[in-house]
Amino acid sequence: MEEKAYPKVSIIILPYDQPEFFVRAAESLSHNTDYPNFEIIAAHNPCENAETNAKIKEACEIFFNDWKNFKYRVNETNLRHGLGNAKGIEIAHPDSKYIVLANDDIFVPGNQLDWLKKMVDFAEGNEKVATVTPCLLSPKETIYWIGKQNPENPQHDFLHYSRSDDRLPKVPIATCYSNMALCLIKKYLLEEIKLGVDTPPHYGSDSGFCNKVKEFHPEMEHWVLPQIKIYHWNVYAQRENYGKDSITKG
Repeated sequence: MEEKAYPKVSIIILPYDQPEFFVRAAESLSHNTDYPNFEIIAAHNPCENAETNAKIKEACEIFFNDWKNFKYRVNETNLRHGLGNAKGIEIAHPDSKYIVLANDDIFVPGNQLDWLKKMVDFAEGNEKVATVTPCLLSPKETIYWIGKQNPENPQHDFLHYSRSDDRLPKVPIATCYSNMALCLIKKYLLEEIKLGVDTPPHYGSDSGFCNKVKEFHPEMEHWVLPQIKIYHWNVYAQRENYGKDSITKG
């Protein structure tokens, strides 16, 4: 695509209670993305710690003053994943064709500058593509997410495989849903299917959304691009009772 043809993309980050992770995620998205037409929006879900909230707000104000493509808002309360992201989407640029949902604990390495170009190119190349996810790696260089073929299987495909394992796919693959830790979505689908209203409020919001897409648009598909490798720390799974009925660890 020529530069003038690159559609607008709004990247929504959902900071909550990890200012250090949020700052690193936002800076990596800003500095390690060579896509010419994007904005970053932080939709801050406040936690119960006033000092933590103040640190996140201060970081957002610095980014707002330093980056021309940065916006932020503070949600009235912790709205969790679905409604929290929806608040960010509300202030997205009206010309945005795509929304990228990004957790506050992802990290884009410097050797992946074209990650967003590749995802947009793939979506632009096929009107049936609803969502696109990169390969998500854990800090231990193992697979966190690279798709899921069987929706009845409780685990992701290739979970904890080494990033160099020969069994990993090398080309784009279809998946039953795309992981919203970092996910490109056609904006009109998010206007039809309301996050946190038509989908679960937190855990399962990604599979819930993708299932709704298939329900409303049976011809549409979800895809993973294994050649794009982004890190995901998954700090949500270490929080107590954050969207689940029991404590989860690891």
